Amino acid sequence: MKVMKLIAIGLIGIALYAQSGRREFDVASVRPSKEGVGGGGGLARTPGGLTATGYEFRNLLEMAYQTRQIEFARVPDSLRSARFDITAKASGRISGDQYWEMLQTLLEDRFKLAYHRETKDAQVYALTLAKRGGDLGPKLSRSKDPDCPVNPDGANFCGVNPRPGLISGQRVPMTRIARELSPFAGRPVLDETRLTGAFDFQLTWTPDQSLSNGDGDKLNKAGITIDPIGPSFFSAIQEQLGLKLESKKGQIEILVIDRAEPPGEN
Repeated sequence: MKVMKLIAIGLIGIALYAQSGRREFDVASVRPSKEGVGGGGGLARTPGGLTATGYEFRNLLEMAYQTRQIEFARVPDSLRSARFDITAKASGRISGDQYWEMLQTLLEDRFKLAYHRETKDAQVYALTLAKRGGDLGPKLSRSKDPDCPVNPDGANFCGVNPRPGLISGQRVPMTRIARELSPFAGRPVLDETRLTGAFDFQLTWTPDQSLSNGDGDKLNKAGITIDPIGPSFFSAIQEQLGLKLESKKGQIEILVIDRAEPPGEN
């Protein structure tokens, strides 16, 4: 009986350790990219893994930690702009933010990553409700599905797909929507809507090519149709989502990278 009791206690301890441990991929490779991919690179997610091609180190950090507010303390410039290909697989199904949690673990292990977080005052936009009654816009609704919708390729997708002129998302909180609006707004966006729960949305607007260094040709080559008489980014948020952006001062959190090394052979 004592032996069985000790075994049971040991199994419970192992289970608790596993639950408290970091999420990680079962198999993963991180290699310098041979592809001259522009922008953020290519990304594919499936229920059992993740593939990223031609991603800059900074873009990988932004994706893993879901923030664009990153500062480098002691990281070589050559590493900041270096591009990598990642192939990672897990034994179980992955969905939602589990991808990013597991990518964080992978980057911390392979790049010997060390970081800390700081807060600082900055000019921001507050995301608020545009209508007094709190009605949502025609392109923003509360998610009805309890699980992530399934894409045609069989992959579950809960998250946001942003690109110039079009952002769409499924089963995401308002804080995530605000974060994804930030790079297109030109400054951090903070959620002050007080809306809880998960939302589905789609936002379309005419990209301001003067703010994208004349990248109109690149947008067209990527298959992104630019409507010259479409709404501006700020107008689209109000008309389509029933929200608005208000300029103010606020506090933002910065991810400071203290140390990072190029990954070894794997």
